[in-house]
Amino acid sequence: MKGGIFSQISAVHEELPSSSRKVADFVLAHMNEIAGMTIHHLAEESGTSAAAVVRFCRALGLKGYPELRMRISADTARTDLKGYHDIEKNERPADLVEKTVSNSIQALQDTAKQLSEDRIAEAADVLDQARAIYFYGIGASNVVALDAAQKWTRVGKLTIQESDQHLVATILANASQDDVFFAISYSGETEEVVELIRLAKIRGLKVISLTRFGDNRVSQLADIALWTSRAPEAPLRSAALSSRLAQLFAIDVLFLSYAAVHYDDTIERLQYTRESVKMLHSKK
Repeated sequence: MKGGIFSQISAVHEELPSSSRKVADFVLAHMNEIAGMTIHHLAEESGTSAAAVVRFCRALGLKGYPELRMRISADTARTDLKGYHDIEKNERPADLVEKTVSNSIQALQDTAKQLSEDRIAEAADVLDQARAIYFYGIGASNVVALDAAQKWTRVGKLTIQESDQHLVATILANASQDDVFFAISYSGETEEVVELIRLAKIRGLKVISLTRFGDNRVSQLADIALWTSRAPEAPLRSAALSSRLAQLFAIDVLFLSYAAVHYDDTIERLQYTRESVKMLHSKK
């Protein structure tokens, strides 16, 4: 089993304190046995304590040991779970297709487990109350920011999406405290994003972030932190190419959560936008 909770533990392994790392090492080596172990049994076998096990679970974003056992049981029960795979030199296109599909599916499955229902609902409400929403990302995350801005523009929200850091800083300097800054960074450590979040906070804006799972500066600075999957490290990091797909998926879930609350208004506004685009084409 190379996906799900396994990949989640592996991804944050080096960031864990020593006691939590001991728990992680035992869990990774005895994944099939954990479902039948009590917290005290696991603590004894890993040479730690029940408190260390609880801290380990919380470091994974879980509520406690029962949730860890449940996640492991669910993942080990899946016979079709393929997990993440990096490519090899001179690999056949057919194998690359299979690995890309596997990586994409795993990224979506892992992201689904990271998306907190409470945080999604809170973020959707904050976006609803916002006078304007500023979406910002660099590189591949800029594509995700553009997609997000387009979605909320279609339902009548004032959105601004700009990739030039200096221009965004100028915009934030004149922003209102009723505005929201939505920061997108896979690593959560992109310096330009961190700097703009700090500026947004100085101006009194609420900040929503979308990063990979784990401890990072962007999530720490945000008022509402949303997480996507975190692919394991590899020479080419082909699994990490699925990060864009995971980010787009998270934005889709957030948008649909917003639309579900404002269903009638959303349907009406989407119809208006479709009609407007049709009018452009009808004149050609």
